[in-house]
Amino acid sequence: MTQTIATDVTTILLDLDDTILQDDAATDVAFEATARHAEHVAGVDPERLIGEVRRISAEIWEGGPFPDWLDGIGTSEIEGLRARFEGDDPHWAEMREWGPGFRRESWRRALAACGVENDELAANLDARFEHERAHTNPFVPGGEEALATLGERFRLGIVTNGIPDVQRTKMEKTGLSDRFETIIVSGELGFGKPDPEIYDAALRGIGATPGETIMVGDNFRRDVTAAQSVGIRGVWISIGRPSPDPSVTPWLTIETLAELPDHLK
Repeated sequence: MTQTIATDVTTILLDLDDTILQDDAATDVAFEATARHAEHVAGVDPERLIGEVRRISAEIWEGGPFPDWLDGIGTSEIEGLRARFEGDDPHWAEMREWGPGFRRESWRRALAACGVENDELAANLDARFEHERAHTNPFVPGGEEALATLGERFRLGIVTNGIPDVQRTKMEKTGLSDRFETIIVSGELGFGKPDPEIYDAALRGIGATPGETIMVGDNFRRDVTAAQSVGIRGVWISIGRPSPDPSVTPWLTIETLAELPDHLK
């Protein structure tokens, strides 16, 4: 039987990646499609190519302009492989200069590690990966329907870590941009979850108090512990995982976003 909660909640903040959209799985699909093209045109082993581009991009990223700042906004080289690094923060101006070379060099060196020296193919794979990833944004099962139901009763906002153009593209292509009263992207602020300031920004943006708000997400530290540190009740999407921190008790634990509407009455 579903546990229902009589609540004074008026506002729901939600994480984006692997809470609403299947981010990790979509990235795997994009890598697979890109690597299969390399196999077709150059005989490259796709699994090896994916492993090499993941490894090499991480090495290059760590030696890039702002590894600590980028870690602080909750992004990584995998997101960087499809980013255009748009945004007003001064960090993005330098990243826009550095980023295209990072992307192409990651694929060039990955191909070389697989025995293929081909700059033109590397540039093609770079563009192909961005295209594949931009057009692969599946909802978690039942997630779209859950959002529609929740949107009839609650104010909704997104609080997501990531590079602005990458996160905004996902939301535009899935129609999410028009469903939320506020959208907070860490890369537009210069700090990300679990920094409490990002939750302050979200509450100001949507005009809510902590006591009437819940935060829903799959990352225990960022979406539960951090939210509850500022008085927002945390809803953890566990996906069947055990709690990583028994000292912190979420307000509610669910398996998937699809379950949430039935718990809120």
